[in-house]
Amino acid sequence: MAHIDMSVAAGEVTSDVVPTLRLVDATRLLENWLHTVSEAEEPCLLLDRDGVVLAASSSCHGALGLASHQGALVGKGLLEDVVELIDFSASRVRLRPDEVERIPPLFALSTGALARGLLRVRSGNSTWTLDAISTPIRVGGAVLGSLTFFHRV
Repeated sequence: MAHIDMSVAAGEVTSDVVPTLRLVDATRLLENWLHTVSEAEEPCLLLDRDGVVLAASSSCHGALGLASHQGALVGKGLLEDVVELIDFSASRVRLRPDEVERIPPLFALSTGALARGLLRVRSGNSTWTLDAISTPIRVGGAVLGSLTFFHRV
């Protein structure tokens, strides 16, 4: 059975999480974050409102068990099997799509709230646990993306 440990800042959940801005405008507004995230020393990831990776730090690639090539994640969605997310059971079963949608980077997008949780990642024969803290990025009340910081536990 899957175990996902989540916490949400309840006071920040709003019903207005569906952006009214055009996608082009949203991407332009998120461009301010692209360089900062790409050059960060901390493992961090920037997603657009559709869950597509806009930027990832080199250390984020390492934390997720990927080659540190800067473009390895950019332009891909987390739901497109960028990383193999597994449950906390001894059998280490791959998370179902409905469970993947509850990991902090995606949960922050769907709820418009801060999200924190543990997730397990498998790369090859290696498995590790990551603590993830995600915040939605808002402009004018609309959620345009999420910013997540990771720490290996």
